[in-house]
Amino acid sequence: MMNYRNTSSGELGALHVEAEQQAVQAEHMRQTAKEHYYYALIRDIVDEYYDIGSLSEVYQIFGGYINTTFGIYTVKNGERQTWLFRMYKRGKNLDSLIFEHRLLTHAREHGFSFGAAPLKNRTGTTYCQKSVILPEGPEDFLFAIFNYVDGDVLYDWIPNWAEEGLQDTTITSAARCMAEFHSSTNDFDPLGLHGDNIMDSEDSSCNELIHKFPQTLLEYREAYRKAGLDNAYTEYFDAAWPVFKKMCSRCYIPPEDYSQMQINPCHCDFHAGNFKYLPDGTICGSFDYDMAKFDSRLFEIGLAMHYVFASWKMASNGIIRLDRMERFIRLYDQEIIRIGKIPPLSRLEKDYLYEVLIQGTAYVYGWCTSAVVYNPSLNPYEYLYYAQHYVACMNWLEAHEDEIRELSRRL
Repeated sequence: MMNYRNTSSGELGALHVEAEQQAVQAEHMRQTAKEHYYYALIRDIVDEYYDIGSLSEVYQIFGGYINTTFGIYTVKNGERQTWLFRMYKRGKNLDSLIFEHRLLTHAREHGFSFGAAPLKNRTGTTYCQKSVILPEGPEDFLFAIFNYVDGDVLYDWIPNWAEEGLQDTTITSAARCMAEFHSSTNDFDPLGLHGDNIMDSEDSSCNELIHKFPQTLLEYREAYRKAGLDNAYTEYFDAAWPVFKKMCSRCYIPPEDYSQMQINPCHCDFHAGNFKYLPDGTICGSFDYDMAKFDSRLFEIGLAMHYVFASWKMASNGIIRLDRMERFIRLYDQEIIRIGKIPPLSRLEKDYLYEVLIQGTAYVYGWCTSAVVYNPSLNPYEYLYYAQHYVACMNWLEAHEDEIRELSRRL
């Protein structure tokens, strides 16, 4: 039983107001200290590792779920320059970072006009490592600086390109961006390195990853239960798991067919918030390639079509704008043919479009579940909202299989 102080409500009310004021002041102090600390940390890295002048201004770029990103301004010989500064996630694997940096540099040198590339520093590398002070003590983090991609943020993960009023130039430039990236990296040699796989430490294809997804997610669920962290998300997971298991079993591509598909580096995070736009909606920049990996370019298309054309609105949640998807794929093939470095989509690839649409949806549902398991501090209701969208999309895909297969035959 709680023992309350035997005093007047007026006195306790005044004490409560004073505590609230102190909490506001403490939060202001925390935010100010954080901003000054990041500025000093970035300044030290710029001065120690890079030859881009002196740091003049820093601002944080919000919106990502994984890394911490800043726009920074430096001044050298009287000229002001803009850069993108990235602090990679805790525990970032160095080999996967090197893979990403080498891949982006290769892409830029071989015709990819949309992406940024990391800068080499005084040590000859494209990254540096420095200790960051955390509440539990200092810890080493990886950092990098990229050339800045101009343009505006017109869309995000939500809302995406399923919205009304989408400009045709957005679809046209997006298809060109994907075609350029696939073409410019086709001959990239990873030298034994591979990119991050958000749910598997092995360099396996997403086709294989999703084949074993139902069991993997059950293991996530069991880990959550053992930790005593059951909540609204895990309750929904239990109810939706039969749908997920069924759809994963329907989208596996046999190895003999998968081996005949075009395999090359894929962005694996091709969503509307990872682009910069001109005022008319034309895409002028593409970023966030830390999840890039070698895989079927057909999976890249399936994942992208879910990301950018699946509606999040209540009345249409999970519905994919098939008309826009068809236009994107046709434009992608046209750009691939124009560039001439890799073949357009084969008949075999087109025949598996339905399967990779399911794979793309299942892949993001897997990310959602792993995020909740690995970080119990996340709001389970936010991720429940995401999960409900992915399940709605799976149900819609199942109900519209015939329509999607007919679209595939038209391509």
